[in-house]
Amino acid sequence: MPAGQNEAFSRVLIDKALEFSGWNLLDPEQVQFELHTATGRADYLLKDQLGRTLCVLEAKREDRDPYDAKEQARGYAENLNAPFVILSNGREHWFWNFQRADQRDAYRIERLPSRDDLERVRLKNLQPPRPLQTEVITPAYLRSLKPDLTLRGYQIRAMDAIAKGFDNESRRKFLLEMATGTGKTLLCAALIRRFLLTRNAERVLFIVDRIELARQTLEDFNVVLRDYHPVIYKTARRTGELLGSSVVIATIQSLMMDRRYREEFTPFYFDLVINDEAHRSIYGDAREVVQFFQATRIGLTATPKAYLKNVNIQQLAQEDPKTLEARQLRDTYHYFGCEPGQPTFRYDIADAVQDPEGPFLCLPKIYDCRSDITTQALQDAGWTIVVNEQEENFKIQDLERKIFTPHRNRVMCEAFLREAQRDPTGQIGKSIVFAVNQTHATALTKILNEMKPGIALTITSRIPDSSSLAKEFRDGKRPERIAVSVDMLTTGYNCRDLLNVVLMRPVFSPTEYIQIKGRGTRRFTFVVGNTEYEKKHFFLLDFCAVAEFFEEKYDYSAPLKVPRAGERRAVPVRYEPGDTGGMMLREGEEATAETPERSREIPVWEGTDRIVSQEIRIVGPNGEKVDVMTFRGSFERDLKEFAEVDPDLPEAVAAEDDDAIETILQERFYHRPEMFYALDKLVMSYGVPAPTPAFVYNALGKRPLPTKDEVVADTVDSIAARFNLRYHDTKWLNATADLVSDDSEALADFLAGRLNKLFQRSQFRTLGGLDALARFTERDQVFEALRQSSLVQCSRLAVKQASAK
Repeated sequence: MPAGQNEAFSRVLIDKALEFSGWNLLDPEQVQFELHTATGRADYLLKDQLGRTLCVLEAKREDRDPYDAKEQARGYAENLNAPFVILSNGREHWFWNFQRADQRDAYRIERLPSRDDLERVRLKNLQPPRPLQTEVITPAYLRSLKPDLTLRGYQIRAMDAIAKGFDNESRRKFLLEMATGTGKTLLCAALIRRFLLTRNAERVLFIVDRIELARQTLEDFNVVLRDYHPVIYKTARRTGELLGSSVVIATIQSLMMDRRYREEFTPFYFDLVINDEAHRSIYGDAREVVQFFQATRIGLTATPKAYLKNVNIQQLAQEDPKTLEARQLRDTYHYFGCEPGQPTFRYDIADAVQDPEGPFLCLPKIYDCRSDITTQALQDAGWTIVVNEQEENFKIQDLERKIFTPHRNRVMCEAFLREAQRDPTGQIGKSIVFAVNQTHATALTKILNEMKPGIALTITSRIPDSSSLAKEFRDGKRPERIAVSVDMLTTGYNCRDLLNVVLMRPVFSPTEYIQIKGRGTRRFTFVVGNTEYEKKHFFLLDFCAVAEFFEEKYDYSAPLKVPRAGERRAVPVRYEPGDTGGMMLREGEEATAETPERSREIPVWEGTDRIVSQEIRIVGPNGEKVDVMTFRGSFERDLKEFAEVDPDLPEAVAAEDDDAIETILQERFYHRPEMFYALDKLVMSYGVPAPTPAFVYNALGKRPLPTKDEVVADTVDSIAARFNLRYHDTKWLNATADLVSDDSEALADFLAGRLNKLFQRSQFRTLGGLDALARFTERDQVFEALRQSSLVQCSRLAVKQASAK
């Protein structure tokens, strides 16, 4: 395409962007085209209501980086006394408030400002904001508003991490990854107050994903931010309160309805946008809402979606750039301007449990309780029965979806009532039971109330006034002790005195499992008479082997699957009462049972069931494996900081001196207080039996961490080359290495020399069994080399660390 046509096409896109933001291109009092100045020709002049030039917009060809025109456009703006510059090629826009001394550079925006936006920013220039860090935050920062409000150390560190990035690095995107129950709402209230008091924000938008959370947030904000008149968008827009508020709380659904956010707000209306449960609000149409507002963005989540984790970004960029783009669009870290796995600030459940100022959260005591039907359904072959004269197989995820099992439900309810944790008065502690779907929830509630009348209620989206029921149950205003739900109470439900979390359905998403566990992690003090009793742990009664799945079977090293276009892999977000329209879906997660069920004939199993196994497990201070994944982020962050102050490590990494790296970490980095990093913990956390240098190279960006399969392949290739193995002998070595790196019992047999027992397993029968092994003449030397390999040694360390827990 010729250069002139290319720039003309850019101008078509720029014209549309200006019209989208409310500019009338036919009114020369608003937009003037191609004015010649002393320093050249300005492409667009955007004017205020008095006809004065507010902004110079410099247009560039679509294939050019518009940022390069920054100084050229500044020359035009200075000649015209315009305070603002926009640089655009139609696809990419940059905004520069160059008259402000503290805004030394242009920054990327996704929507062009309206006339009202530019006029408001010009007024702000008359009284520029002060740095966030000048508003000093101490534990007593909020006590003047309420005497018992004390900020914790980690909350202050989180706010200061944002302030440093905002003031010192001019960053405008931040991600706080914090465990459920660590006081994110209070932190946000203090953070918003800091932005408002320093004039870095005049208006703030706080986005939640359910109206119940909006109401709950408003209660908290009315304490800390009452001077700024916080409102809920859905009601305030009808009552006229919106104009007088500096803090607006909104659900994504209410903003999206009829795309009203475009009609009622301009792109620069809000100066600060905070996304609660940020991993859900950056997909599809919801992403369009969030990107519309050109503000400082802060994301909050306990479970970010890491679509760039375990992905070779450079390789994918060359081989399949569209797939890389799809992953980047969905990756929570990338959206908020962070490196993969590196939030602005992280505080996970292990931090909260081990905090010297705390503990601030508690861990579960896991009751793994399985019935006969459950045990069979968990096996590869599934639970096999005859239905309508045909043999059918049902897996754990099929129960209560493809076949009803009334007696299994009764058996689970009996075991739950028998094993549930009691409160200090002797009653069954407050409990949430998570069911497969709404039909299952109703069935469980009936059984529980039959066993103990009045003990349970159903709280699902199809129950009238379910939000009020949930709040009354949380606040102790209802006599029931057990709430039976599906998805509605999995996130954002703060019931501090909850003592039992009950899983009567399988869970396959680590995000969902962490969220469900988070319902029970908050600490609480029971008061009976004059005696106080601390909640030290909660019971996780697991009837579907969920904990075992995430501890032993879930592959944390595999990249997340990117949903294909049109694929319905989503969790429904419930509409607010009064809203209409289709169901909005969260991408990247499995469809769940709050979705209205189609009527279909589902068989009922009339047989009996019984409990066949029960095991109790105390979770150690590092949490479960699903929690330990956050250990990676802490390691990578701390290692980067260590590399900045210890020049020997970057030097050794640059030279790829593995021995020096090993020595430096052993002598100067491992086993230090707080995290006590060690190779065995890294192997367990990453799920890769690799040596120390591999983790260092990955953390410092030298090269990606190999997968476990790659480590196995490299080990086998190395040993095979050393002993010049034949093809069949190499297959024996590969099968052995693959097994012992994956199976702790097989590893123990291999290390102890119990080879006859080891090689009776099925994978070796296909290689000819023990008879064929006898023809492997160099097996003793080869297997000894495998025992001494870093693959086996690191696998042994991981098993040792796991057993220590």
